[in-house]
Amino acid sequence: MSEELEQASEDLVEQAKADKAAKRGLVGRTSLFFKQVVLELKKVTRPTWAELRNYTGVVMAFVAVVMVIIYGLDWLFYQGVSFAFTPTK
Repeated sequence: MSEELEQASEDLVEQAKADKAAKRGLVGRTSLFFKQVVLELKKVTRPTWAELRNYTGVVMAFVAVVMVIIYGLDWLFYQGVSFAFTPTK
């Protein structure tokens, strides 16, 4: 039962926040947006140099593998279309 009350109170808080935001003008909503963006950016952690190199290597390897797969499929479809539409003598 306490979970239901807790959920109901959270819903009321969210509704109150939404009502308060709806009453703000364009400038108030815009400034609230930028305040929230700054607060969220403060939560961001930057990777270390070693992590950055590692992540970059993983992304580059993944892109290379996908390129090889797409090249192979493209070549395969080209061979199929060439075989199907090349006239024989």
